[in-house]
Order: sequence, then structure tokens, then C-alpha cells
Amino acid sequence: MTRMLYIEIIMNKTPSVPDELIMFDKQFSWRTAWKVCKWWFVAFAISAVFDVFFPEVKRQWPLALRVTLVLAEFLALVLFLLDAAKFIRGMDELQRRITQAALFFSVAASFFVFVLWLRLEREGFFNAVFGPPVMNGTWGIASVAHACVLLGGFYGLGFLIFKRRFK
Repeated sequence: MTRMLYIEIIMNKTPSVPDELIMFDKQFSWRTAWKVCKWWFVAFAISAVFDVFFPEVKRQWPLALRVTLVLAEFLALVLFLLDAAKFIRGMDELQRRITQAALFFSVAASFFVFVLWLRLEREGFFNAVFGPPVMNGTWGIASVAHACVLLGGFYGLGFLIFKRRFK
């Protein structure tokens, strides 16, 4: 009797489909993307507003308020990771393997881009090619908003590569 109840509960839950998170895929779903990535968007929005568009406003705030803002960003990232892990646990084995490979690719590629960018900036490449930066005195990409964009883009690229590889 309990075995039948367990099977019924499991069978009524639809499996997670990672294609629903790839924006240019036919199966893309705004509802699923929002369900999984809402906290990622919150962290991106906080970082974009206060690190990219209005950093001079944030610098004038008291230290306690700036630290609270940073902790709120990273709390949102932790909540995103919990939602993403729940979504990945709902996948079948092949989809889970493809998604994990795409996640690894996105983290590795983003790390490579960040390190390369920081080294090029330190050596003065951007100042020599583009001239001095207009805002903030740096060409840096060291904000959560930039990391979100890079990770998301590389995840989509990696997912398309690994999905094609397993067909």
C-alpha cells in the first residue's frame, strides 16, 4: 500500500527539463526560468544598480549599510543555488549529466575570462587600446552582475554543446 502511494506521488511530479531555461530554445519557459532563477535575478539587479550604475552613491553610505548590501547579494545567490539544486535533482540521469557538464563549463570559462580580464587590465591593455575608462577609473568586470551575465551566457553555450554531444 505505501509503495503504491510513493509511486503515485513521484509519478505525478513532472520531471525538470533543462531546455526550459535556455532562452533561444523552442522549449523555453518564462515560468520555469523565473521559478529557478528568481534569486539570481535579484542578486544581478542589486549588483547592477549599486556596483555598475551607481557605485559613487554606494561609496557614500555607511559601512554597515554597504556590508548589508553585499550580504543581501550573496544571500540571494545562496537561495538561487538551492533552487537550482532542487531543479537539477528533478531531472533524469542524462539531462542531469548534460546540465552538470554545462555548469562546469560555465564556471570554468567564466573563471578563465575573469582571470584573463584582470591580467590584461593590470598590464594596461585596455588603457592602451581604448584609452582611459570613463567611469570608476577601471575597466574591471569584478561585480556579481558581470559574473551572472558571463555564467548565464557560458551555461547556455555549454548546454547547447553538451546536448548536441549526447544526441
